[in-house]
Amino acid sequence: MKEFVERAREGDPEAYDRIFALVADRVLMFIRMRLGAALRSKVDSVDVLQEAYLEAHRGFGKFDYQGDDAFARWLCRISENRIRGLADHFGAQKRQAPSVVRILNSGTGPQTRAERKESREKVEAAMDRLAEDEREVLLLRFFQDRSLEEIAE
Repeated sequence: MKEFVERAREGDPEAYDRIFALVADRVLMFIRMRLGAALRSKVDSVDVLQEAYLEAHRGFGKFDYQGDDAFARWLCRISENRIRGLADHFGAQKRQAPSVVRILNSGTGPQTRAERKESREKVEAAMDRLAEDEREVLLLRFFQDRSLEEIAE
């Protein structure tokens, strides 16, 4: 990942696209979990991901590489801010939900895509059944890299 970050900083657009492709599925799952069912009915998760991609691309000079997960965490923060704006715009009271999608992953065959889609649907259904605070714990731990002590606070 570090090599791609360095190449992207030097202006290589393919390197930036590769960094994004490596984290897109994780960030999309984060977006879907944060949007919740009500907001997902009004906003396409992929649109939020694309907006995060563009904002990150414009602000890539501000990105601080601190390990291979840093770019995903940064995109999640950008996405979180966009979702808050959408929630305010649509007057959403609660955020719920989940799902994961693998995109920009060349070399994935139809069977693998179908298996991943089935897995994503199962995860999404399970996440929808969780209480908001339970979803929040998962988001903090697996998408925002918070320690157990930070989550407990």
